Amino acid sequence: MLQAGVAVMAAAALYVAIALYLGGGPADGKTEGQTAPAGSTVDSTAGPSASIPPSGAASTTGPPASASPSAAAPTNGGAVKPKAPAEAPTGFPNASTAGYRNAPGFPGSLTPFHGTIQSGQTYKFYDFAGGTDIPAGVTNVTFIGCRFTSNAVDDATVPVYGDNITFSYSSFEPNVTAGTGSRVVAYRSGYQYAIDQRKAGKLTVDHSDLWGWGNAIQFGWSTQAKPVVVRDSWFHDARDDGGIDHTDAILESYGGPSYMVFDHNTIVAVGNTNGLALQGDGYSNVTVTGNYFSGFGNTVCVGLSGRNNKNVIFTGNTFGTDLKPEWAPLYGWTDGNGNLWRQNKWRVAPGGYSTKTADNGKYWWADGTLSTVDYAR
Repeated sequence: MLQAGVAVMAAAALYVAIALYLGGGPADGKTEGQTAPAGSTVDSTAGPSASIPPSGAASTTGPPASASPSAAAPTNGGAVKPKAPAEAPTGFPNASTAGYRNAPGFPGSLTPFHGTIQSGQTYKFYDFAGGTDIPAGVTNVTFIGCRFTSNAVDDATVPVYGDNITFSYSSFEPNVTAGTGSRVVAYRSGYQYAIDQRKAGKLTVDHSDLWGWGNAIQFGWSTQAKPVVVRDSWFHDARDDGGIDHTDAILESYGGPSYMVFDHNTIVAVGNTNGLALQGDGYSNVTVTGNYFSGFGNTVCVGLSGRNNKNVIFTGNTFGTDLKPEWAPLYGWTDGNGNLWRQNKWRVAPGGYSTKTADNGKYWWADGTLSTVDYAR
């Protein structure tokens, strides 16, 4: 994982021309108590319980799956510092569409969760302070309108060992107090992964809000029968890398997974590696549609070389100038083998690094060209 991130950084020289254009699990630990019959909904609003009011609005590769969580408390008091413009334009996921506060039926507060995660359950409007693990053998679990917080500096807030796990309208946040608006937490006040898939299984994330991470989602398996699907979610404000992280929003390091879907997400952050980080060699049947990308090192990586990709559909995405990538917007694209690049556009963001307003709305080609006509190779 770390090696893949280093490889991406080392190979950045291949993109000098584009850069010039731009201006230059817990170790099986479980809590005890709360269970419910299979197939039921565990709704925090159904009975009496102390509740937690909403906090401030929205939110490397790291250790192996066997790593234990860091026991050390944050050393900087949860310091929060402001950051450059990182809001997506109207129509893309943001604080008004993603996260638990926007879940249909949100009652205005969350209830602390005490228990173990059981198969066949839907958990609604719970606060998972310290995160939770999804144990091996647990299947068909949905979280709706939940918040997951931790300071797992070197580990995951939610390690996923189970199958068919869905996070809908959920928030993943560092355990710090922050005001509204764009912010970034220091390295030791954040966490390594929001979600870390540690065994093969279906994984779905939709309408969720993720911030304060070193890597927001890491996965290693995806198939046609059990795909990884990430939709309508807001990735922003990665933690400061501390000179340690290779910061990625959605990370796969080795290659091989297939049938992934990344649709209509906002992925905007300061980071030294990738927003969409497909860092292995060889992916097939991948759909990347309607996303808003900005920032990172190379903003999007679609394979270390791209030559072994097949049927990668990259259409209708927008690259914004909110945050300047360290090297270039794109890494690893190769035409052919059923790969398709169409209708991807450039947005000159207000307050961003580019003032070339004439480029706003142009087609952005895979070779870095901006044009009034679509890419057609």
